[in-house]
Amino acid sequence: MGVCRVKRKQLGKMKLTPNQQAMLDGQQGWPFEISMRMLTAVGRALDAPDLIPVTSTHLVIDGTALGKAGLDFLEHLVDEGGRFAIPASINAIAVDRTKEDMTKEERDQIRILEACEKMGAMPSCSCNPFIQGIQPVFGEHVAWSESATAPYVNSVLGARTNREGATAVASALTGLTPRCGMHIEENRLGKMLIQVDMDITGVDRYSLLGALAGRLAGDRIPVLNGVGKTPSMDEYVAFGAAFAIHGSVAMFHIAGITPEAPEVATAFGINAVPDPVIIDGDALEAERLKTAGGDAGPVDVVSIGCPHASIDQIRAAATMVGRSGAAKTSETVFYIHTNRSTFDAADGEGLIDILTGAGARVTADNCSVVSYDRVTAGARLATNSAKMAQFAKSVSGAEILFGSTEKCIEAGLTGVWKD
Repeated sequence: MGVCRVKRKQLGKMKLTPNQQAMLDGQQGWPFEISMRMLTAVGRALDAPDLIPVTSTHLVIDGTALGKAGLDFLEHLVDEGGRFAIPASINAIAVDRTKEDMTKEERDQIRILEACEKMGAMPSCSCNPFIQGIQPVFGEHVAWSESATAPYVNSVLGARTNREGATAVASALTGLTPRCGMHIEENRLGKMLIQVDMDITGVDRYSLLGALAGRLAGDRIPVLNGVGKTPSMDEYVAFGAAFAIHGSVAMFHIAGITPEAPEVATAFGINAVPDPVIIDGDALEAERLKTAGGDAGPVDVVSIGCPHASIDQIRAAATMVGRSGAAKTSETVFYIHTNRSTFDAADGEGLIDILTGAGARVTADNCSVVSYDRVTAGARLATNSAKMAQFAKSVSGAEILFGSTEKCIEAGLTGVWKD
């Protein structure tokens, strides 16, 4: 495979160490040369003065996005001796690894995963790696992809990452990322104040709040004030995933709760504290109506677990199913998505038997957003996730029904959405 050398003068103002320059010059092999070309190109575009070390990456490698070109690139990295320099976790992929009779597309997805494993990645296969114990610590610089992970890493954990794309693979190989964006302290300060004038609890309501906050914030980091109690991990993840997909920043603050916002003024730092934008119950209901365009009636697909369901969410779902005493009586496809380790833990507790016995399909590794099944295309889809709703509408043309986990489970069992 031919390469084009990057001359030193093409680096602009970027400064490289001798070892970084050696990688860029191809002295350590093609995988590291191409990685440095990617990182320096991004760095130049974003006026990064240099590259900084990172301690981990999270990679988005679903085959629906990468296709044959992505597969060829990753396998070529392996063939040329590419090995990851730092820990790398993997996002949800496009197929459950245990599926039998895979299509060619699905087999190619497994080849993509295997290429990353050969370079040193852990096959976590989850858009919610935090429930697997994969969590950077405060102040740590990392390079993580996936809309659901970056807000949690920056906002809740206080680590530092941009919303990475293909450059996450380059960071995995080199252990480097450009010094820009969320890696610079002043870029992490609040620029918008949101006053939350309501009590809020539950993943569905936090998901709606995240969607609305993302729309309002746009490219400004918001500071939320008035959130009464610390959200659970599930609520944080639901908020962050919806926030990221409806806005364009990778961080938020919650005054008095998140680590860089002990109070409102601290979260804004050198920036002036602006007048607040109010979010109350009426605003949240308006967001629900904007998210869900469907009316009561038959349901084609129910999808829970975007981001991947935690063991607590699966326990709650099994309890709801057991309490109802009902089994699925319709042709509705009823999905609950999680990762492999959580699936195995739930299976050990007998929860998978309860859910599948009632007609649910509990899958690991993948989700309806990136699945080759394409069951959401043009479907009436019920979900408790504003992220899933946005993806299914924009990518699959689905008609969305949005509500609580309990309401989604009822629809999954009966095949009917009730107002």
